[in-house]
Amino acid sequence: MNDDRGTELSPDIKFHLVRKIECHKVIGLTEYELLPHEAKYLEFHRLAGVILFERNIKSVPQVRELIEEVNEKLSDGDRTALIMVDHEGDFVSELSGLIGVPPSAMAIGATGDPTLAYDVAFETGSAMSKLGVNVVLAPVADCFLDQACSVTGLRTFGRDPERVAEFVDRTIRGYRDAGVLTCAKHFPGHGSTGEDSHETLPEVKKSLDELRTSDLVPFRRSVDAGVDMMMMSHIVFSFGDSSDRNEPASFDRRLMSQVLRDEFGFDGVVITDALEMEGARAHVRAKYGGLTGGFERSILAGSDLLLYSSPVPERMDVQAGDEPMIAVEVMQTIIDTLERIVDRSRIDRKLKEAAERHEGVKNLLGILDMSEKRVDALRERAAELAPLPQRGSDENVINLDNYAVTPAIYKSVADRSLVLLRDPGSFVPVTADRPCLLTPIEYIPGESLKRQNLGVFIDGIRRNFPRWASTAPIVDFERDDDDILQPVFLSPETTDKITGATIEHSRVRADGFEVSEGTSVVPVFSVRGTPPEVFFANLTEFCERHNVPFVLVTGWPLLDWIPSSAGCLVTLGASAQVAAAVSAVLAGETEARPREGLDTVL
Repeated sequence: MNDDRGTELSPDIKFHLVRKIECHKVIGLTEYELLPHEAKYLEFHRLAGVILFERNIKSVPQVRELIEEVNEKLSDGDRTALIMVDHEGDFVSELSGLIGVPPSAMAIGATGDPTLAYDVAFETGSAMSKLGVNVVLAPVADCFLDQACSVTGLRTFGRDPERVAEFVDRTIRGYRDAGVLTCAKHFPGHGSTGEDSHETLPEVKKSLDELRTSDLVPFRRSVDAGVDMMMMSHIVFSFGDSSDRNEPASFDRRLMSQVLRDEFGFDGVVITDALEMEGARAHVRAKYGGLTGGFERSILAGSDLLLYSSPVPERMDVQAGDEPMIAVEVMQTIIDTLERIVDRSRIDRKLKEAAERHEGVKNLLGILDMSEKRVDALRERAAELAPLPQRGSDENVINLDNYAVTPAIYKSVADRSLVLLRDPGSFVPVTADRPCLLTPIEYIPGESLKRQNLGVFIDGIRRNFPRWASTAPIVDFERDDDDILQPVFLSPETTDKITGATIEHSRVRADGFEVSEGTSVVPVFSVRGTPPEVFFANLTEFCERHNVPFVLVTGWPLLDWIPSSAGCLVTLGASAQVAAAVSAVLAGETEARPREGLDTVL
């Protein structure tokens, strides 16, 4: 029997343990190509893979070259690197410049047709596969249970767990048939809290039985559908008891082992949500006393991969209080370490010897070995996913940033998901020569997720209605010296001139906001989560003052604030293809769905 009393681990054993844990990381990259220190880091630590963001995307040849370089550093025998991307749809579409913007999950759900979920996933996955991406961090299996949550909303297929489960199932199968691995998120559900785990550590007080009949339903179905990975949320689930448990799901052995593994029978890979999020940082800070370190405890609790969306820094400044102490050159440190490790083949043997003397090392190695087998199996499966045949040559390929392809199925979903709630008759259909002022109104509670691209959306409408104008986004309202409510605009580079105000600064109140006679103000309402009541009150007053005839709702479908005299078209997205579908409805060329279409997701 092992006896680790009085046994101190030597520095080299500690180092080898850390290096073994590093193999369970997925990291973000800095830019369009691997920086020297990133290449060294990947090569030395043999990470499981990387996650790509828009900052890494420039053109098709560039992305393929970047992925090839990562694979050269990380591929090992029949195991390839995991190349992950967040490309769910609408504003969470990191590959939008190359392969277009898929419809939001809620737009797909609003069609009422689960086959469209399969078709969208297959089309999107096929395009990803051609680039060399082998893992999509989708589908979102959360339910839209709390409208205040800025994380769920359009990213979900709706409110009803059984309906969400059906769309999740079809999405997984579509990606699989296209040759892309999937990841359901955010287990066991982010839909029952109005808080954002990017900004805080939320708590859900539902009992496990309550979770089983609501939040967990789509996740169980995702396991049955053969999902490859499960992403754990940074949310505390107390199971309705009064204990002082405060581990988020990403550190909670009960959820990972007892529920996900034992009850659901999931034998795939478990990955954390991004560990830079405050939900994870708050837990580690409270329990282990630091801003970094302690995240590896998630692996001890049952996860297999640690996700870091931020790149590895080339230089780290270490401080004591407010005073800088030392600057660590990451790349040089890695090189120095490589030079000290002469015989890598001895690492496993040295760890095995340490395990014979130290029970803690033995247990840790047992956990890491089981986890490594699951990760290796996933990487082998990724290696078997042969990219679909390429069409044509990469010669003379242009930068596609502004020329993204829009698959026909994306357009079909846009056409079928628009919901006309109220039509005042005098507005729909409109004529191209009727002057209107499209006025984007945004409420974004934090910067954790990107904004909808309202510029693309509004430009798409204006191409069909050339006499229409637009303003910069309104982000708030303030009263002027005469107690008249005025909009506050957000940092446009250019904007149309509005009588009485020209917007020039990053955030400025437009005193004397006026609209030319005969011009209708048409708000484009894009919000995430639920704005404060005062925001809604001011917005309603603004609309009534300007006699708004119609409202376009592109973000969370919050509708109670809209004046009863105004019409409303709910788009559930703000992509170019949605703009085209909206234009067709406004021009009377097509018809939107009635209210029942929205009832399917709310």
